[in-house]
Amino acid sequence: MERLYKIKNSEVKIIFGNILQSQAEVIVSSDDCYLSMGGGISLCIYQAAGNAIRQDAQKKIPAQLGNVVVTTAGDLLQKFIFHAITIDKHFTIEHLSKDCEQNLEIHQFIIKQSIKNCFKLLAAHNLYSIAFPAIGAGVANIPYEKVAQFMSEAMTEMLSITNKCYHIEIYLYDRFQRMEPWDFLPFFECFASASTLSTEENENCFVQQHDYANVNIEDCAKEDSMNHQVFISYSRKDTAIIAPICAILNDLSVKYWIDINGVYSGDNYKDTICKAIKTAKLVVFLSSANSNASHNVAKEISLADEFRKTIIPVRLDNSPYAPRIDYDLNSIDSIDYYKNEEAALDKFKKTIQGKLVMVQS
Repeated sequence: MERLYKIKNSEVKIIFGNILQSQAEVIVSSDDCYLSMGGGISLCIYQAAGNAIRQDAQKKIPAQLGNVVVTTAGDLLQKFIFHAITIDKHFTIEHLSKDCEQNLEIHQFIIKQSIKNCFKLLAAHNLYSIAFPAIGAGVANIPYEKVAQFMSEAMTEMLSITNKCYHIEIYLYDRFQRMEPWDFLPFFECFASASTLSTEENENCFVQQHDYANVNIEDCAKEDSMNHQVFISYSRKDTAIIAPICAILNDLSVKYWIDINGVYSGDNYKDTICKAIKTAKLVVFLSSANSNASHNVAKEISLADEFRKTIIPVRLDNSPYAPRIDYDLNSIDSIDYYKNEEAALDKFKKTIQGKLVMVQS
């Protein structure tokens, strides 16, 4: 039995079966911080892949909760195994707080961070198909309904900000025959809901609401066609990792403008980008090695400074500003996303709210 769901340009297929049957380029395992491969899905993958996978893994330990470690796929047909770290041997189930809300936050972090990192790695390796288990539902003992909820939320968040077509499989497998059929229902419910929202409420989603890439250039030239509050200056090479930042703006119902497909480069740059920056109240600069190497990004920051726009720099990595960009931004405090993503997102949210109040008053 299997069900197929469409989210943006990608497909998510939920399958009852063994993940080792997958033909995807990548299989995701779920393991502890020392990649012990001692039980559950990780042991099954290890037994099928051979000792090469363990030898590769031992070079990359210990890992942290929420991280994803890449190893060879050994004897399997896949290109890689992505090992999602869901268990910390020094932080076992017995050590969880009696505060259920705190435990829920830990579970949410583990699953969402793992999935986000998997998509980053797919983009980095130029891969498009991946097979997931129910992350954390085994030895990590995260409730199935929460696994379904957090996996669907994280995947929807990542898929909504890319025009790439990913083929995703989620394998549900009751190896010890301990589950009832209705125990798996949350997966179908969550992904059916995500697919429906993606199809019917596109104007509230990242790309449809704020990506003007498919709008006629002549229409974009009209001042009244642009009513966004934020202009995002970034490198399209970083598309796969900016979802959480854009999600904050969506949550705040802040309209933003971003060039996803690059159709406004070259001859269109002066007319369209100029108007988009001039219309915006704030300019968010997503700083990275890629964006600092981009001539167009440097022009965007220069225009933002020329138009006296409030610029909010968010550092995706620790790359220094390019000299032309540093000239305009050296006196502006940055939000260091690469140091602590959760804290940075909270600061970004508060900064956006505060700056919009200031520029609109």
